[in-house]
Amino acid sequence: MDKAIIIKSLEENVVKFNEYVKDLNKDEFEINLNNKWSAGQDLVHLIKVLKIVNIGFTLPKPILRLMYGIHKNKNRSFEQLQQIYKSALEGGAKAPTIYIPKPVSYIDKDSLIQKHASLNKSFIDKLNNHTQYELDSYRLPHPILGKISLGELAIFTSFHTSHHFELLKSKLGH
Repeated sequence: MDKAIIIKSLEENVVKFNEYVKDLNKDEFEINLNNKWSAGQDLVHLIKVLKIVNIGFTLPKPILRLMYGIHKNKNRSFEQLQQIYKSALEGGAKAPTIYIPKPVSYIDKDSLIQKHASLNKSFIDKLNNHTQYELDSYRLPHPILGKISLGELAIFTSFHTSHHFELLKSKLGH
């Protein structure tokens, strides 16, 4: 997928998620329905993921090549990655412990939204610093999808935000 399309998708999905969360009241932001994460916890989860992805995108290319090898396959599409991820979740895959958020207070909502937007901007800046060849060639590990190209990870990061947005709307009945 073209880098410009991925960036546009990242921007739109984070804005859409943050605008939705911004309008939630205290109960909507903090409530855990059916043992599912609250909106605040979804937000913190997305922040945790972006922090790690940002680190991954700053690793030197020789380190990436040495640790994770070169991506030799054709990159999978947004739809293919989405299907693989959803199938894995249906099969019982869960977020690793480091990505599981603790309870989140409404008082932190605005600063968390700001942090989410800032980390996304930082990620887009890092993405812009990679050529299409680098995005297609270098890999990082994903806890559910295995070793994936940087481009696939960028696509996943956008999809992941959209996934949590849809889950959140469904949980809150909006």
